[in-house]
Amino acid sequence: MHNLLSRTLERLDRVRRDRILPRIHTRSAGVEVEAWTVADDGEPVSARHALGLARDPGRTAPGYRPFPLGAAWGQAWATTWFRIRGTAGQQAGPLDLVLDLGWFDHSVGGHCEGLVFTPDGTIVKGLHPRQPHVRLRGDGAVPGLLDADGTFVLYVEAAANPLLLGLPPFVVTDHGEKGAEEPFEQFRLRRAELAAFSPEIHALACDLDVAGGLAAELSADEPRHWRLLRAIEEALDVYDEADAEDGARRARAILAPVLAAPAHASAHRITAVGHAHMDTAWLWPLRETVRKLARTVSNALALLDADPALVYTMSAAQHFSWLEEHYPELFDRVRHHVERGRFVPVGGMWVEADGVIPTGESMVRQLTYGKRYFISRFGREPREMWLPDSFGYSGALPQLARRAGSRWFLTQKISWNDTTVFPHHTFWWEGIDGTRIFTHFPPAETYAAEVTARELRHAVTTFKDKAIASHSLLPYGYGDGGGGPTREMAERLHRFADLEGAPRVTSRSPAEFFQEAEAELLDAGSLEPVYRGELYLELHRGTLTSQTAMKQGNRRCESLLRAAEYLSAAASTLRDAPYPHADLDEIWRTVLLHQFHDILPGTSIAWVHREARDTYRMVEERLHDLIKQATAALGGERADPLAAAEPSAAVVEVTDGEAGATVLDDGLLRVVVDGGGHVVSLLDQRGGREVVPPGRRLNELQLFRDEPVRWDAWDVDRHVLRHPQVLDDVTSRKVIRDGSDAGVEVVRRTGASTITLTMWLRAGTGRFETECAVDWQERERLLKVAIPARVSARTARFETQYGYVERPLLANTASEEAMFEAAMHRYVQVADADFGLAIVNDTMYGADARADGDSTVVRLSLLRSARFPDPHADQGTHAFRWAVLPGADVPTAVEAAYAFNAPDLAGLSPIAPLVRLELLTGHAVVDWVKQADDCSGDLVVRVYETQGGRASARMHCHEELGAGAVLWETDLLERELTGDEDLPLAVGPTHRSVSEARLDLGPFQVATLRIAAPPKEDIQ
Repeated sequence: MHNLLSRTLERLDRVRRDRILPRIHTRSAGVEVEAWTVADDGEPVSARHALGLARDPGRTAPGYRPFPLGAAWGQAWATTWFRIRGTAGQQAGPLDLVLDLGWFDHSVGGHCEGLVFTPDGTIVKGLHPRQPHVRLRGDGAVPGLLDADGTFVLYVEAAANPLLLGLPPFVVTDHGEKGAEEPFEQFRLRRAELAAFSPEIHALACDLDVAGGLAAELSADEPRHWRLLRAIEEALDVYDEADAEDGARRARAILAPVLAAPAHASAHRITAVGHAHMDTAWLWPLRETVRKLARTVSNALALLDADPALVYTMSAAQHFSWLEEHYPELFDRVRHHVERGRFVPVGGMWVEADGVIPTGESMVRQLTYGKRYFISRFGREPREMWLPDSFGYSGALPQLARRAGSRWFLTQKISWNDTTVFPHHTFWWEGIDGTRIFTHFPPAETYAAEVTARELRHAVTTFKDKAIASHSLLPYGYGDGGGGPTREMAERLHRFADLEGAPRVTSRSPAEFFQEAEAELLDAGSLEPVYRGELYLELHRGTLTSQTAMKQGNRRCESLLRAAEYLSAAASTLRDAPYPHADLDEIWRTVLLHQFHDILPGTSIAWVHREARDTYRMVEERLHDLIKQATAALGGERADPLAAAEPSAAVVEVTDGEAGATVLDDGLLRVVVDGGGHVVSLLDQRGGREVVPPGRRLNELQLFRDEPVRWDAWDVDRHVLRHPQVLDDVTSRKVIRDGSDAGVEVVRRTGASTITLTMWLRAGTGRFETECAVDWQERERLLKVAIPARVSARTARFETQYGYVERPLLANTASEEAMFEAAMHRYVQVADADFGLAIVNDTMYGADARADGDSTVVRLSLLRSARFPDPHADQGTHAFRWAVLPGADVPTAVEAAYAFNAPDLAGLSPIAPLVRLELLTGHAVVDWVKQADDCSGDLVVRVYETQGGRASARMHCHEELGAGAVLWETDLLERELTGDEDLPLAVGPTHRSVSEARLDLGPFQVATLRIAAPPKEDIQ
């Protein structure tokens, strides 16, 4: 038989593109366009100012002038307001205002966008390449846009955001910052007209899209494939653009039977949720995200109003808060749909934060600030942790999510792995402490689906857990830069609801999906899948080092917050000083905002990081002020009692060694620095153990050509680490002293960069410390420092939130090899049977560690200099500190890490601690002390077990708290635990006297303890 349908799909593409889509809108009339470009500093003005309803202080009054089609309307990052007038006429049928601001069809949310307002300031909808229209008349039109005579006036706020990630991607550009001298081709207004909209032709386009897409995904061995092709061919035969309306009706009648055939009884089920993964900052500044939210949310609300079956989700309490502040009318509309379960807040976090870099307390606050916001504004608490796009996920997250009241976890990013394929899509994720959380990875492997046949087929084919599960989730809608769902996506969703050859697609809330999917997994019995430990992303390893100022600012703010909250709690509890709740809340929200997964990892444009550096400086100043206020209230300047005290110091002796070497010796450690400025010996004299392996050098600086294949600021590729260039040249070398301490300062140069290493033996501490100052002028280079250790180990312990991740030092398997760069917090610790060694740091997060014969080499990543999206990333001066602690076990590393990162409050007298642990067995620490968030004056204490074992302890309070203080355990939101939460408790679900309470902690268990002091009059 002749194959007469072999080119049907090619024919379909051409007919749909050239003869159907252009007929959906038919030009009806022209419009009058005027424009005003915002001058002054080029930053946006309020809609009330642009519409002449009110004046923004210090801003030039708007002056609209006639604007011709085809004219350029904005320099990079500028804003132009268009005023559009027209008359709809009397013809019947739907009528749209259609605009083209100069879009690239391939990019939604990544360049110019618009937001439409009525003259009284009401938001109508957003505009982007796939949403270029405003419905003036017919279904979906906003009432009142047309006057009685058919005239209208609309305003469009047009943002000239540059296309920074275009085709080809990762092209270096200076337009990630305002005022770039690089030429910019301005956007042009290419279309502005009234056009009649044909529902019938639009429906035909959607029918053919689904039928053709499904046919393309089905095998030629399946009869369904050929039945679809035949129906498409016959539909194209009867469609005639000369009478497009009639042709569309007849073509749809032919397609109707094949589009009505029901799905197979065993078809996979998909819950589709409208979504617009909105990057809080990325290729645009924070202020632009606020406007993106208005554009995206207004479009989503218009779809919800028009289609009662749809459900839309949005994460990040910060985004809702911005809407509430800047667009209160939109926020009220959102609240209306939240109440009806159709606009669903998800995630329960302040922002979609980076999943590995923030400290444990920061992740706690992401959850508590996010959840409390949703509870206070909507009376609802999200039960899922929603992090589709972070660059890896700490093994502490299951415990933190569960202890914050969440039941489920969602991400998609692990599908980006560059080496191995993750084994599950629906499974129990078990954290480093043993806590499990039900977890789902959408098998369509995107958080910005368009509900196409290809995506649905990919979801079915890819889904790893078919034997025990039959249901997955599909977040659909343009994301990253926003945009959200479109009416075409909604049309596809309805057509795929129950269609032969495809999975069944239903619009529901994420909670409905999770409840059903979790119940399904619980029925799996012995096949129930469990994945243990961190979710390491085999990609984007460079985010641990890019834009080092982000990491340093975050680390310093976290440390200062720890001190400020402790001292403020002490001042309030012991001296009745007011606790600065409002100030601390504002500071925390700022720090949490900047932990967003493109700010803290260093993958945003220069504008974002410039503002972030300024913000971190401001936050640090405010925290220092709060610390001063607290210490003054306590009766004088006092040190942070949470920092471990330094032991009294002996004196370091300095002698000359062989061949120009310098020998530093304090009786505990003996360090030899050769004439070239490298450490060739580090002897732990307490046990006679030499740390530096024969022929190796400690503190060796290594430079690498850092030329990623793609994703410049994100990736460190394998080939980068193959050929280190050792920096041996010495510009200067001298012995230095500081009191009882002594060291060697070595200056090296590479290219235009200068690196100064000041290596100290801190007398009596058992710590060999290095200060590194860098004037960094390199581009596309990676700088590491190598610390070899004569320790024969198979694993290394990298600190993470509330514990550590034990990673392999070998590369026997693909997954082991893929961890060639990994995340650490404040320490890395390695050990063999009888000796351990720790490396603590004050600001680094990226490192690699590998076994080398009978030794281990740890290399800390100091600096990168990627050129996209910020071509001048990390240029300038930087400072780092690290220290090597021979003989250190994990408890020693933990205590040293706290001390090494404590704020510099040297010389201030200590106070007795508010709380302390008396360890009975194992090791645990008090991580955080603060006042309760409900302003009750109660103390909240966060403790955790540090070694991955078990610990028992008694807690002791400051004597001024009184013997009558009582203690009980809470969740992270400081709600009392009852024992029914399926979580291990440290003290049990009853109130008890602090003096009688015993804490029993499991491996890496976090416990939140609330302490209420008796009334002052009861204290004798």
